[in-house]
Amino acid sequence: MSQHDSRRIAMQAIFLANGEPDLTIEQVETKVAKSLDLKEIPAYAHEIIAGVLAKRPEIEADISKYLKKGWRLERVNRISVAIMEVAIFEISQSDAISAPAAVNEALILCEEFDDPKSKSFINGILSNFMPSK
Repeated sequence: MSQHDSRRIAMQAIFLANGEPDLTIEQVETKVAKSLDLKEIPAYAHEIIAGVLAKRPEIEADISKYLKKGWRLERVNRISVAIMEVAIFEISQSDAISAPAAVNEALILCEEFDDPKSKSFINGILSNFMPSK
């Protein structure tokens, strides 16, 4: 399974976990595997899911810092939040993908799962997490 497929699975798992925050990683993965008819969650998807859920408070606080004044994370589309959480985890924690590629992958996920109008918003937020050259 490709990294892109793993990323798609992870984003869907994070979306589920954000809607049901009391679920454990194992419960999230079991529900997603069942809904996607998978025998098991790919290793890279598991790495992203576990990493995002472990660092969720920090990642959400980081996203919140870059929202327009008066906006709260709760007002942002849940799919957009899940996409950004996956990308921010990959940018800050993963050696498997470069930061520009992680942003590009997030924008591809946006095209697949989110409102096309969200693409520029997601790109704008994620640009704040790009490492300095």
